Amino acid sequence: MKNLYLLLSAAFLFTMSGFSQNARFSQIWTAPIQFNPSLTGRFDGQIRFCNLNSWQKSDRPVPNKVNHENYTLDIKIGKYRSNGDERPSGKSKENYVAAKDPSLAKFTPNKGYWSIGFNYYHYGSPTTCIDGKFYSGSIARHFYSLSNRYYGFGGQMTYAVGELNTNRGLLSQYDNEIIGGGFHVSTNQRNRYALKRNIINKVNYIDYNAGAYYGLVTESVMFEVAYAMSHLFYPLNGFFPDADKPSLRHRTTASTILRVKFNNRLGLIQRNIYWKEGMYLKSRNENGDSTQAISIWSGVEFVKINPIRDQNISAGLYFRSFRTLIPFLSLNLNRSVNLRYSYETTAFSSKKYTAYTTKRHELALIIYKKRYSTIGTKFYKKLNLW
Repeated sequence: MKNLYLLLSAAFLFTMSGFSQNARFSQIWTAPIQFNPSLTGRFDGQIRFCNLNSWQKSDRPVPNKVNHENYTLDIKIGKYRSNGDERPSGKSKENYVAAKDPSLAKFTPNKGYWSIGFNYYHYGSPTTCIDGKFYSGSIARHFYSLSNRYYGFGGQMTYAVGELNTNRGLLSQYDNEIIGGGFHVSTNQRNRYALKRNIINKVNYIDYNAGAYYGLVTESVMFEVAYAMSHLFYPLNGFFPDADKPSLRHRTTASTILRVKFNNRLGLIQRNIYWKEGMYLKSRNENGDSTQAISIWSGVEFVKINPIRDQNISAGLYFRSFRTLIPFLSLNLNRSVNLRYSYETTAFSSKKYTAYTTKRHELALIIYKKRYSTIGTKFYKKLNLW
């Protein structure tokens, strides 16, 4: 256990020293393909569909609202883990066959499976000047070399389309905390065109992303770490003609999941996600842009162990960058349907100190095909907590 916590600490020290569509969802872990393509197909079942909606508002620089929506469909291909997402006993195929369990006999631990995924992300509103759409396709390969260890790799291609229209909203009303990002408007351009109407520009680009993960699980503890890099080839993303040709700098994300045996009634999941925009692999001082957008989600969830019914609730509490508070509820209606709700608000602000005014309501609907069990069933053998 001591070594596990050292590994967890080291992973986040690395991300802090290492690291642009900005992360604007509260429950970003509900749309894992958006920040790491290797997590495509990391779920219990054969097919998963997710719709995540976020209603965001901010009071600065003026009262403003932006809606975000994300649709995900990922599918496992070929022979996947047919006994669900819990850890079976034994380390070889012979052990599974000897167990005389048909579902275990179908599982070959050293081969794993392929998965593909499709993701659509959109942000915008009738009163905001920037509208962004992102169409993504991803592929991932998952391996189970031993019964308690697993890893995977994935790649993704994204086609992005952005529109700047100051007839909907002025650039002076632009709030980076609720606008999704992915498209470039410099500070000088915002100041120059802050109050101008009739500016309509469109831009599109193709982006490439890659990621990987590794995990291990025992009855007492489960640990998983994942890492991804996006904008691999610096796609051009400027709305205005510019001599320096603004481009998306690398995004890096790192995530960890730690599941600890709490007691026989409740299970605990501790989750961290680190997202950093704006890193060059070599110096680009001539670009004049040193801004790096950073978000860190950290929190815990409590899950009811081995619920009697498929209808059950789990709850959690997250922080984003230690500035906002995110209460989180997850409701399993049955093995196939999961609803998730979260509300994000300023954690430490007051009337005298209003450095951050963003608020977010989010609702997700997740539908599974051939899901083996709800999250609390055989919880201390779970391999997959996404």
